[in-house]
Amino acid sequence: MLLIVFIGQVIFSVATYMFVEHHPWWILSAGVGLNIGIAYVLYKKDKQRKNADRSLEQGLLSLMDSDFSVSIPIDRNENRQAVFELFNQCADKLRKERQHLYQREMLLDKVLNTSPVITFLVDVNQKVIFANRAAELMFNHGNSILGYRWSDVCANLNADFVQALQQNGESIFTLKDAHGEEQAWHLAKSGVRIHQANNTLYLLKSITNELSRQEVQTWKKVIRVISHELNNSIAPISSMCHSGQLLAQNLEEPRLDRVFGSISRRVGHLNEFIKGYGALSKLKMPDKHPIDWRILLEQLGTLYKFTLVTEVPEVTISADEHQIEQVLINVLKNAHEACTDQGDEHVVLLAINVDVQNGIYIEVSDSGPGMAPEVLENALLPFYSTKHSGTGLGLALCREIIEAHQGKLSFRNRKTGGLAVSIFLPFD
Repeated sequence: MLLIVFIGQVIFSVATYMFVEHHPWWILSAGVGLNIGIAYVLYKKDKQRKNADRSLEQGLLSLMDSDFSVSIPIDRNENRQAVFELFNQCADKLRKERQHLYQREMLLDKVLNTSPVITFLVDVNQKVIFANRAAELMFNHGNSILGYRWSDVCANLNADFVQALQQNGESIFTLKDAHGEEQAWHLAKSGVRIHQANNTLYLLKSITNELSRQEVQTWKKVIRVISHELNNSIAPISSMCHSGQLLAQNLEEPRLDRVFGSISRRVGHLNEFIKGYGALSKLKMPDKHPIDWRILLEQLGTLYKFTLVTEVPEVTISADEHQIEQVLINVLKNAHEACTDQGDEHVVLLAINVDVQNGIYIEVSDSGPGMAPEVLENALLPFYSTKHSGTGLGLALCREIIEAHQGKLSFRNRKTGGLAVSIFLPFD
């Protein structure tokens, strides 16, 4: 088009010269030069328009490829300035939206992978398309299960567990773990539609510890109510008993003195009993400091004899030393009492093992008769005791202390005879 304009301008100049003979040659030269200048300007504008079209086309292709970092340089003399500014504003907004979505995805991924709730997503082809860290630990020893068929993952699970996972909606079920202990689980199963595809979302959570905490809180409330009512009665009984003893002394009646003395002793015993349960209901939070295992084991050895079957740990752990000592004293005392019929032949063993990834495992085992299934099930409940003079407080208090350290206290009968008490204390 520009070439045609240029040729037209030359023809026009030549024609003018032919019809106007008196024009000098320099006028013709000026006309030709002017036409060349006009043609050059038109050529430059046509080139700028093509470059602008190419920039806009490349920018739109970049947006289609999800590349929002592109921008178009703006020529203030270009009549498409408003369009280019609008394009750059659109690209900048899309770029910020992508950064916001990326940050949200990173936060969501962090939350899911640090959550104790086992979370995994199975697509319509029964393949795992998402699994958080808890699910990997549960189903594949911490290794990824992405792309696995759900049937292959279930092949390594307990049949009762697989049957429970097939239930729809929300459900609560119990299963026995490797140590034979009942574990309660909450399952939430629902359909999720992602990218026009139907998927199944599984949320699986162990609620054993939560139920245990609720149970302990309920016992604490009961203990506080009972203690309050008993204290309201003990105080006036104690006061009247003391007055009765004074009157008996004035009357010189020894039988009354014995009666009031007996009442006074039983009131004192009941008062100590209430104080013991008060210690459970008002247990202080642990005051954690690094534990020196050598000193702690020496202190325990002066109270109850035991044989240490492992090396003294070199790894320290932060815990309340007085509370942990109280737990170990109670466990060692029970171990010795369980072997009273064996004379000097019984041996109490103590083992301390270190799991560098998780924490410390302490096990105290004896050679006694062990525990009956009913006792194993109820041993940690307050008020439950098989001893004639027992209060049912010791093991309940031990469990409360260990759980306050985010640990776990458990019992099992040994195959070779006797009872093993396991204590787990996690690293902070």
